[in-house]
Amino acid sequence: MAPERNMDLQDSTSPPSSSRLPPPTATPSSMQVTNRAKRPNVLHLSNTGYNGNVDDRHNADQNDALLLSSISDDALLSPDLDAAVAANVDYSAILANGQPVTISVTKHNTRKSHLSSPSVYRKAKRRALYKNGECNIVLENVSKLRRRYMQDLFTTLVDARWRWTLCVFVLSFLLSWLAFGIIWYLIAFTHGDLTPENIDSPAWSPCVINMKTFMASFLFSVETQHTTGFGYRMVTEGCHEAIVFFCFQSIAGLMIQAFMVGIVFTKMARPKQRSQTIMFSKNAVICRRDGQLCLMFRVGDMREKSHLIGTTIQTRLIRSRVTPEGETLSPHVTYLKINIDDHDERVFLMWPTVAVHKIDQDSPLYGLSAADLLNERFEVIVVLEGTTESTGQTTQARTSYTASEVLWGHRFRPLVKYCKTKLMYEVDYSQFHEVFKVDTPLCSAKDLETYLMINEAKVIT
Repeated sequence: MAPERNMDLQDSTSPPSSSRLPPPTATPSSMQVTNRAKRPNVLHLSNTGYNGNVDDRHNADQNDALLLSSISDDALLSPDLDAAVAANVDYSAILANGQPVTISVTKHNTRKSHLSSPSVYRKAKRRALYKNGECNIVLENVSKLRRRYMQDLFTTLVDARWRWTLCVFVLSFLLSWLAFGIIWYLIAFTHGDLTPENIDSPAWSPCVINMKTFMASFLFSVETQHTTGFGYRMVTEGCHEAIVFFCFQSIAGLMIQAFMVGIVFTKMARPKQRSQTIMFSKNAVICRRDGQLCLMFRVGDMREKSHLIGTTIQTRLIRSRVTPEGETLSPHVTYLKINIDDHDERVFLMWPTVAVHKIDQDSPLYGLSAADLLNERFEVIVVLEGTTESTGQTTQARTSYTASEVLWGHRFRPLVKYCKTKLMYEVDYSQFHEVFKVDTPLCSAKDLETYLMINEAKVIT
């Protein structure tokens, strides 16, 4: 075998000497480099076969490193990576302008490489509903959107962030005090209270006593709007316009205060906050229950005293569908029937419970197998709705599961056990998301039902 030598990109641009090249009789297959790295990162080649700059050669080297690796993508993504590391990996030499070139591969950690990271091969998760229940929807080209939001100002401020709500809360009072203070100053100015001959005259009857400057009118506006009444400034009966405006500001001040207090109270007590104590399992599972394949997920309420009354769980499947006429319905929403134990979708959340969807002939998942689950794109939306026992408000909690979040052949671990020393049931929430593997057929529910029918018919005959 010809001797092996490393040629870096930082070498001179002059062509390599003949002493550094293997004899012409050597074939590329006879030249191999052994390395224990999982995936090559950089190929150190001479610049004989490249006419560009160093960056171009470096980009080409990275592309060649991915193509020349003898480890398949399936082997890289397999869980048994230690065995692949322990094995010797051979890389064939390549030709640059017809001349064989020796390749030197640097050691590289596959898990930190952007070339072989499993995230490159994963499909992007498309979901209409995030795990926390927020909709992943953006409205575009809506005519007069701001005007419609301003027409429903109360709901707009309730849905806004706290910083914007508090900003509007403070500005509503400051601007109203300032506006009414300006009007009080104009009333005193037009009545002649601020003229030099009347401002200090004891015989003159002003509209407002002791209001001689704009700052005094601003303070009087605050006192009037909030019925503070320090007693130093007051309206006299000789100024009719001041009396009318005094009544108007008192009514307007009460309306502004009631409006802003109502927004803050509604924002703090809205049912969305109650849904923060509702938990859903991170993954949904598919396994057999009572001899039938079922899609299951777990839900629980972390509050011990204030339970939800009349709780219902509804699920929807979002998946594109093509009609017999060739029309593509995307997204297409399908109803999934849910059972809680042996009852319907109604549940009383004393402890965490598992919601079960039986994959039968009426289920849209009837023809789904374990292999199909790897390539399917669908989303299961879960909506839990109930009435809070303490406040009587209706609350709603939502989550979703994509195809990659559905585990085939798994089952949830039990959480509830009876403690004889405490004489009560204990719920271990540390195991809420835990699952374990169980024996489950990899075929679809349709194929499983056909198989069982055939075997049953053979047993009977």
